[in-house]
Amino acid sequence: SEGAIFQVGMLQVVDSIPAGRVEWCRGWDFASSDGAKSDWTAGGKLGKLADGRYIIADMARERFLTDKRDALLRNTAAADGSSVRISLPQDPGQAGKSQVLYLTRQLAGYPVHTSPETGDKVTRAEPFAAQVNVGNVLMLRGGWNQALIEELRAFDSGAFDDQVDALSRAFNRLVGPSAGVFA
Repeated sequence: SEGAIFQVGMLQVVDSIPAGRVEWCRGWDFASSDGAKSDWTAGGKLGKLADGRYIIADMARERFLTDKRDALLRNTAAADGSSVRISLPQDPGQAGKSQVLYLTRQLAGYPVHTSPETGDKVTRAEPFAAQVNVGNVLMLRGGWNQALIEELRAFDSGAFDDQVDALSRAFNRLVGPSAGVFA
């Protein structure tokens, strides 16, 4: 019930973002389908608090085809504002390069970073899971909480991993060697 990789009982749900400076990143995981059993496009907004803790502040999650998915990305960036960094995954090959070029152009005025995924999903998620598991991650109360908790609990054997992928991307960007430097 606790989860194999994420100990969801260690997440502290809060009603407001703690006062002080917060460094924000919204990581994305893309899908391009709208069927009831298809993957989700997910964009997790994660903040690094001044005291070293982290807060999951929002989760954009929809099953959309490409045009609506891209509109979700633009609208979410507009709602977040230019102080929230955006981290996008780059699929391998020329198609992936073309996609991130297109999306970065669509997000003119926002700090966008793109990079290919490296390693398997579990390896990418483990640094974030470690922080969750020691109680170093807060979650802002919202209607999206239960779906996220269920996905975290079931990771890496559950039906979906899109929210985990998005938050892992945001976390790894916030703590990575080039955190704060975006192309």
